[in-house]
Amino acid sequence: MILTFYAGCAGKPPPAPVPQSVPAKHAKPAVPKRTEPPPTDRRESFPLPGVPLWRWESWEQYGKTHLVSKPEKYTLQLLANGWLKFSAECLKGEGIYETHGDRIVIAVTRADAGRCQPGPTAEHFIQSLEAASHYHQTAGRLFLDLGRNDGGLSFSRSPD
Repeated sequence: MILTFYAGCAGKPPPAPVPQSVPAKHAKPAVPKRTEPPPTDRRESFPLPGVPLWRWESWEQYGKTHLVSKPEKYTLQLLANGWLKFSAECLKGEGIYETHGDRIVIAVTRADAGRCQPGPTAEHFIQSLEAASHYHQTAGRLFLDLGRNDGGLSFSRSPD
């Protein structure tokens, strides 16, 4: 009986390998999980001294440029350790970012509004940060491109 079983299996080809998922050519790299920043980072004030503070001046959408009415209320700081801090109206928050060449991936990890209700512009700001796919700096300006012709965000460097 054992011989019959082995004889029946001898002629079968080995099972085909299971296909592996291949990432798309232009897929955004995943933001790696990071541990919480050291407690000293969370206690520091915003904006952090010595780190460039970027004010959101305008955004481009559907071929039109829209100016931000109060740029000082929408700020961004990209820390050297891969963490970021931002403000959007009454929101204060932080997140993580990673760059590869001119590509950028941003994930907001915390946004605290306190007792206020942020408006639609603050929501647009945060959603656009997370949608950014490329960035570049030139002449004291930071540009975050949203990809797929969705426009981008333009920041000016705040005076130190």
